[in-house]
Amino acid sequence: HAGDPTASHCAHRAIYDFPLSKEWKTWTSISGEALEKDEMGEFIEANAKDVMDPTPALIALDDKAKVEPWESRLIQTARQIDGRFGQLMQLLQMSRQFQVYETSNLTVTSNRDTGETSIQFLDEHKGKDGQPIKIPNLIIIAIPVFEGGAPYRMPVRFRYRKIGGAIRFIMSPLNPQRAFDNAFQVAVDQAKDQTDLPVFMGKSE
Repeated sequence: HAGDPTASHCAHRAIYDFPLSKEWKTWTSISGEALEKDEMGEFIEANAKDVMDPTPALIALDDKAKVEPWESRLIQTARQIDGRFGQLMQLLQMSRQFQVYETSNLTVTSNRDTGETSIQFLDEHKGKDGQPIKIPNLIIIAIPVFEGGAPYRMPVRFRYRKIGGAIRFIMSPLNPQRAFDNAFQVAVDQAKDQTDLPVFMGKSE
């Protein structure tokens, strides 16, 4: 009859912090990091379950045939950056055996009429066979954004840099904010549908 001093009187509140998935934290943590060859190999082996092999349409970058909407989106992304999708086995092979031979050329041209001189430096990276190196510069991962959420297919930019006598590999998910925003909206819509309550987008107190 005296009442409960801890009662909230219709002011109950539930808080969901949207915990990020372990996979999302793992891939975003190495984004833009320059990894040594062995580090890259160990990372790929440890997270091989997240890497998807490209479909034939993605390898050929052909969206004229019947393709899934997600394939079409990835094809358009690859075309914008001159991308080439790679397979898991290619990455593992590169982490074990990858050599770069660098050649430097200097070209000097001058115009005796005007006295203008131009100097051009050209560095070329070639394989052991002397041919220019062409490696895949995109891979596909499928990871959830939030714990317990559905996986999202995302392209990851794959590059290498020659620093002195060492090779460094760099992997960076492309536009991860798009997947994050979509996953967040899906969660908000699910909460709205299952609670039958209005949703208000505000600012933190």
